[in-house]
Amino acid sequence: MRCSLIVHRTAVFASFLLFTASSLLSQATGGGSTTPSVSLPGQQNPFQGSAPEGKVTADVLQIDFKDAIDRGLRNNLGLLLASDQTQMARGERWKELSELLPNLNAQVLENVQNESLAALGFNKLLPQLSAPGTNPAVFPRVLPAFNYFDARASLSQSLFNFKDLERERSASESLRAAQFSYRDAREMVVLAVGNSYLQAIAASARVETTAAQVKSAQALYDKASDQLKAGLTPAIDALRAQVELQTRQQQLIVARNDLAKLKLSLARIIGLPPGQEFVLTEKAPYQALTPLPLETYLQHAFTARFD
Repeated sequence: MRCSLIVHRTAVFASFLLFTASSLLSQATGGGSTTPSVSLPGQQNPFQGSAPEGKVTADVLQIDFKDAIDRGLRNNLGLLLASDQTQMARGERWKELSELLPNLNAQVLENVQNESLAALGFNKLLPQLSAPGTNPAVFPRVLPAFNYFDARASLSQSLFNFKDLERERSASESLRAAQFSYRDAREMVVLAVGNSYLQAIAASARVETTAAQVKSAQALYDKASDQLKAGLTPAIDALRAQVELQTRQQQLIVARNDLAKLKLSLARIIGLPPGQEFVLTEKAPYQALTPLPLETYLQHAFTARFD
């Protein structure tokens, strides 16, 4: 019984090794129905980058919400790439349309030249052909200039070419897809800029809140220190207030660092040059939303949404 159990385990282990080896071999040789995607390090979303606009100035830019979106629509890398793809698709469509048009070939030729009869030997040939005792005929050495003109044109047209028609149809559909992708890219840029701007506003509010907490902790620490000097409170209360103050100060440093990182991300999305100082002038005041009927939302969606 024990021997059969050992044989069974050995067979299971060998089957597992064979299955693993075959899987690795299939992945290495590219076999199988699916190909694993490789994610290279350092690749970023193109909508998180942009082409910098202008140079760094000493002025502090005042950027509101609308200005940030306008800058993003001008300089965002994802939208620029989508625009290039649309132009390429339009060019491919024009190329395929040209194959359906008639081919017209035209050629115009004009030639003006002089001919040297002496070089051709006419002056030496005629004296030999002349009769004896007569004056030999003399040809001019160079003929006057003469010209000739040639103009021709040819036109060819394919009556029916199913392959070219299908190519033109494919190029037209590719152009439509590229245009829809461009519209989607615009919406994505607005979403990315708006999200980054609102996150920066929230981080700025957290900085203000943490700064107010630091001031409150500083006042409590000063009060505890004065009471400790006057002998009204034990040292543990002053130490507790000091720890609280240092904790709030650390939180303020973290909040300011988060705000700086979010502002850098926003500047990278909207195309500000590196090192440009700017402030966000827009605030997000609270406003209660008034709910509308479902039919109104559907009507707005059917009217405004491209998809």
